This record gives sequence, structure tokens and C-alpha cells, in this order.
Amino acid sequence: MVTDPVGSDRLDSWKEIAAYVKRSVRTVIRWETGKDFPVRRIPGGERQNVFAYRSEIDAWMRSGRAGTLDDIEEANLDSPPPFPQPHPPLTSDPSPSSNGSSATLPAVRGKTRRRLQWLAAASLVVGLAAFAGVRALTPRRFLIGAERQITHNGTMKTRLLTDGSDLYFGEWRDGRLVVSAVSVKGGAVRTIPTPFIQAQPVALTPGSRELLALVGEGQEQERPLWFIPLHGGAPRPAGTLLCHSAALSPDGSIIACAFGNAIYLSTDQGATHRLLQLLPGVPHEMRWSLDGKRMIFELRNVSSWRSSIWELRLSDAHPPGTVSLFPLDLPEYDYGVISPVLNDQDDLFLETGADQFSISVLQRARLSWNRKLVATEIVRQLNPLGDLAVDSKSKCLYATRTHGGTVELDRFYQASGQFRPFLPGIPATAVDFSRDGKSIVFVHEPEHMLWVSGVDGSDARQMDTGDVHEIELPRWSPDGKQIAFMGRIGGAPFRIFVIPAAGGKSREASEGTDNQGAPTWSPDGRRLVYGRVRCQEEKTCAIQEIDLKNHRQTMVPGSEGLTTARWSPDGRYVAALRDDRHEVFLLDRHNGEWRKIAEGVNGNDLSWGKDSRTIYASRPGSQRPEVLRISVKDGKAVNAFDLSPFSKLSGRIDTWFAMAPDDSILFLRFTSSDEVYAMSYLER
Repeated sequence: MVTDPVGSDRLDSWKEIAAYVKRSVRTVIRWETGKDFPVRRIPGGERQNVFAYRSEIDAWMRSGRAGTLDDIEEANLDSPPPFPQPHPPLTSDPSPSSNGSSATLPAVRGKTRRRLQWLAAASLVVGLAAFAGVRALTPRRFLIGAERQITHNGTMKTRLLTDGSDLYFGEWRDGRLVVSAVSVKGGAVRTIPTPFIQAQPVALTPGSRELLALVGEGQEQERPLWFIPLHGGAPRPAGTLLCHSAALSPDGSIIACAFGNAIYLSTDQGATHRLLQLLPGVPHEMRWSLDGKRMIFELRNVSSWRSSIWELRLSDAHPPGTVSLFPLDLPEYDYGVISPVLNDQDDLFLETGADQFSISVLQRARLSWNRKLVATEIVRQLNPLGDLAVDSKSKCLYATRTHGGTVELDRFYQASGQFRPFLPGIPATAVDFSRDGKSIVFVHEPEHMLWVSGVDGSDARQMDTGDVHEIELPRWSPDGKQIAFMGRIGGAPFRIFVIPAAGGKSREASEGTDNQGAPTWSPDGRRLVYGRVRCQEEKTCAIQEIDLKNHRQTMVPGSEGLTTARWSPDGRYVAALRDDRHEVFLLDRHNGEWRKIAEGVNGNDLSWGKDSRTIYASRPGSQRPEVLRISVKDGKAVNAFDLSPFSKLSGRIDTWFAMAPDDSILFLRFTSSDEVYAMSYLER
């Protein structure tokens, strides 16, 4: 949560804030608009629902930003106007002239005519000013033009950047996420060589000499930053920064790094860093204003998996600090991508997904007391766009669009080195075999619903899971009578549910509100263990055990930082991953001790051998994609399946895999591709 500087020194309305500074409500609203007065907005509240801290107000007042003469002028503006004075009484006698004679009628008419002309001119000026004010208060309209396809090479792409001449993006090739580039006019896609397994573009430095990228190997969320030269040379690290999202200030002098629920700043290319702001969620998609004084970002609620859009205003100090922080008056939603800022008015494009796919323009009301950003939808479509990049000089919007969008489940036989489709014609994922090898349970795409069938897909039937949706990773109980799976009800966190295999109602396995991951059964069917999902972002990773009789869950001692738990068939061991370090750990339930048995595993799935003596772990992203067989006794790891032929197929290998009863392996391949499109836009 956002830290309360003094505990109970909060002022909870405009009225209380105004009374504290001995000014009117209108003045403090004006201060907030033009002088960055430290007022905060209540998340999800109405525009007028504000609060502030006395300590922050005191610091702001001491800074002198309230002004002196400006303060007096504002105080005068707040004072009630004087009562209008009565007009002099009309008389029938003309006013006496300076020489005591009466003014002539033509002279009076001339004065009246000049007065009327002056009033007409003044009225025209006022009218034009009012018209200009109305035009200024009206948000500009944005129109999106027709699409023009730029790439045609059939790969999966992510994270678009542009300098107006070229487009840069991450591209999946042979199991690696590489940095690629193409001219904005189209043509051949070229790869920028790097030694990294995964390099996700973040920003271009001024002059496009280097590209800032988040570099990783597997499932770690917080990753180091590296500068990648675009015209030859060796990459260099940005100090010791670890981030899950990052942004570069417009002049390239400051790196903003999101780590956990905080934003850090570095003014020396990562050599050192300082905390800028703690937040009540996880920040992503940070975007600087062109003057470097504001930052717009997405704040994710890890529990609901939804987001809100926030604005952070920075001080003029070096390095800058926080002047104000507040959520925009937008609903919590599944926001997708925020474009770079378009102009000095902080306009940008905002993409939404999940429930509907649309692009909105996020802009400020012109010359209004309320300078907050508001969203206006400009495009709604069925086929969603992906990442966004903008060249404001040429008024061009670039975006990725997915083609295909299918998955393919393949079975790999090591002895022959051949791949064969598994359940051809059935869009199945997350397959699990019953212990007797006669049945399978799987998730049917794209609805994410639970299905059961024979191993060849015969007698397939959908399980009635009621209100539970987004189902993932089902598991058979040892006796084949129940199925445990993870899913969600509405916007709640992922939870584990249990349903009778023969059909019936599903029930939640335990009490709690954490995001529960894939379940795995104890041999007696009385307990489940699991690792939490999205726990790296919240720093809450640990293995949990559920007693199905009393529905209670407890943390397995010594498991902090671990995920992806798998119980051995004989019940003696629990294997788990340390995703951020690519390590495999083993719990011996006889003595309650954990020990590390393998390193260099960058997948996020584990599978036990039938004899409980070996563990299978994947390395889908590496110079040599493979599945390792790890000995429980001595931790020796050998290549069990060479996935190099598999990784060279189109699409991308998923991190999930499953061992079939005949020791063949099932892998999931995303067969879709992303192509880059250009669309002109107009501002009116």
C-alpha cells in the first residue's frame, strides 16, 4: 500500500484541505491543477473524492509554491465581489457642459454611437474568446486510418519500438527471444546479434545508438537491464538493476525501474538507484511525458488480475522526487498496452483486452480546472492489436496483430525423433493421464473449460464446473475418482477446486484469498500441495499444503521463494522450482529438509518418473532446447529429449510439458504469428 507519512494526519475532503491551509476550496483546486499541490485521488472513486496528508501539504507550503503576490491575487479571486452600485438616476435635463452650456443633441448621439461601437467590438472579442475557450475545452478528436502490413515473416513478436526510420521488437526464433528490426517502409527483417536467451526491448536511447532491454533466461519476473548497441559493439549491463518493467526519460538521463510494488530511479545508467515511490499494486507500462515531469503507468491488482491507470508527478529536483500520485478516473480493467506519449499534451493511446478489444485516446481536458487524463474510445474491433509504437512526427501508429491464434499438441518419441499430433482436431492443452493410463483430462481451448476423454479422444465430455472459468492444469487423483484444477470465479484470484471425475459439482479445496497454482496430489488422495502464481511480483512465493478434510492450508516450512510443486508417486518427496534462479529443489518428507538438486532449468514445469527416482525438467529456451532427467540420488542431469527439431518449427514452444505412460513426452506449440502494421492517425 502507499505509505501513510504520519499515520493519521489525513485530510479527507476538499473542504478539510481548504480549511487546513486557510484558503477556499476553489484556491486549493487551482493549486492542484497549476502548482502540483499534493492532493491524492481515492482509487475507483469519483472525481471529487480526494485526500491529502498534512505533512505533505506543510512541505509544499514551505517550498514557497503557494506564492506571495500570486497568493494575494488568488485570495482576491476567492473574495466575494462587491455589491453592484446603483446607476445614477435618469433626468430629463442634459448634463451641463464644462462651460455651463448644455450639450447639443448631435454631440450626445456621437458619444452614444461610439459607445455602441465600442460595446459591439468588445462583445465580438468576448464572443471570439468564448468560442476559442469552448474549442480549447473540447478534447481533440483522433482518427485512425487504414492498415498497411509491414512484416510478413510468420514469427511471434513482442514489444514494439520505433525511431521513425526503423521498428525494433522481440521475436521468437529457435526457442530464443531475439531483438529484430525492420524499416518502417517494410522489407526484410534483420536480427541484431546478442548472446542472450531472451532479450525484451524496453526503450531506445536518444539518437537510436543503443536499445535498452530486459534480459532473462526463463520464468524470472525481475530481470537485469542491458544496453544493446544497434550499430556494432558489445552489450553492456545497466549496473545491477533488476526490473520487470522499465522506461527511459525523454532525454535519456534517467531510468525508471519497476521492481515488486515500487518504482526506482537511476541517473547514472544503473550504477546506483534510489526509491521513488511505493505503490498499492505492481507497476507496469511506464510512460514519461515529453517534458519528463510526469509518468503514466498501469498498476496491476495481482489478486483480481485487473489494472488501473495512475499518474505520478515529479519534482524539479535532481534526481526528482514525487510531488503527487493519484489514479485516473478510469474503471479497473484488463488494460493491455499503453503507447508512448504523442505530444506535449500527454496524449497517448490505450489498448484494452479480455472483455473487449479497443483503442482509446488518453488525453487531458484543455484549459479546464481538471487537468486529469480521460479516455475516449476511438476504435473497437474483434481482432485485437498487440503492442503499440508511435512516431509522432509522421503521425503513424504501429501495432502487432496476431494471425492464426491456434495451439498444437504434439507427442515426441525420443527413440525415433519423430513428432506426431496428439488428439488431432481437438484443441486440447494441459493434458494429464489417469494412473491406469485409460483416461485423460484436459483443458479445451479457447474456452478454457474442463474435459475428460479416453486417451485417444473418444467419449469426450465436458465437465460442469459451474461458475468456475479460466481453468488450467487439471490433475487426476491417485484413485481416479476426483480431479483437482485451478480456476477463477468472476474477478477473484485463481483457486484450486476439486470435482468428481464421474460428474457433479466442484468445490473449492481450501479457504483463503491467495492466487493458487497447479495442484498435485498426495498418494493417499487426502492432501494437495501447490505453488502460488504471480508470487514473484508480490514476493510471496512459497509451497502450500492443503488438508482436504478440513480445507485448511499451511505453508511448507523452508519453502519460501519456491513455486511449481510436484509430489512424487511414492509420497516421499516434493519437488519444486526456484524460477528466479532456475533451480530445482527437493523436499524429503521423512526429515523435512529441502536441498537443491539441479541448476539451469528455465522452464516452469516438472514431472516425476514412475519410480520416484528421477525428475524431468525442461529447458525450452536455450542454445539447445531439451528436457532433462535429474537423478534424485545425486542430482546428475542428463539430456532425456533433444527438442532442437521441435523448436525450429513455426511458432513457439510452451513451458508446459507432460510425460505419457509410455515415456513419450507431450509438448504444446503456439502456431500463431504476429505481423507489424502501420496506421496513420489524425488529430482534429
